[in-house]
Amino acid sequence: MSEQPAEKFWDMVEDFQTCMVTTRDGGKLRSRPMAPRISRERGEILFITDKNSHKVDEIEADAQVACSFVQKEEYVAVSGTASLSTDRARIDEAWDPQAEAWMPGGKDGPNTAVLVIRPSQAEIWDVTSNKITQAWEFAKAYVGDKPRPDTTENVKVDL
Repeated sequence: MSEQPAEKFWDMVEDFQTCMVTTRDGGKLRSRPMAPRISRERGEILFITDKNSHKVDEIEADAQVACSFVQKEEYVAVSGTASLSTDRARIDEAWDPQAEAWMPGGKDGPNTAVLVIRPSQAEIWDVTSNKITQAWEFAKAYVGDKPRPDTTENVKVDL
């Protein structure tokens, strides 16, 4: 990996349009798709949300969350803590035209808030080989020439 793992993490997550945010609902895990906005300067992932939603209740009971990002041949798993902000500047930072569909009261509505995730650790899988190389690597692993295909860069990142 040519760039530093933390920089690679932030570069990758800035490109994702959606991620699955997982919270704990009592003894069960719940995931839902959300649109991330990245605050690289503060090391945070932001999501517009309704402050009266179930996920807010869940993070108030247990702030530990996971986020899963998947697109094309890039995969990022994030562990961190979540909190809720109703600060108007934070809402402005995370707001975009798509948020309007989910928040009928608009960005100044009384229930509009930002779910703030502070990542503590991430794991990155970045497929670095082309399809022909991938097929060759899978074939070598299949016939026993290698223990597993070598097609992906994988790294754990402390944030």
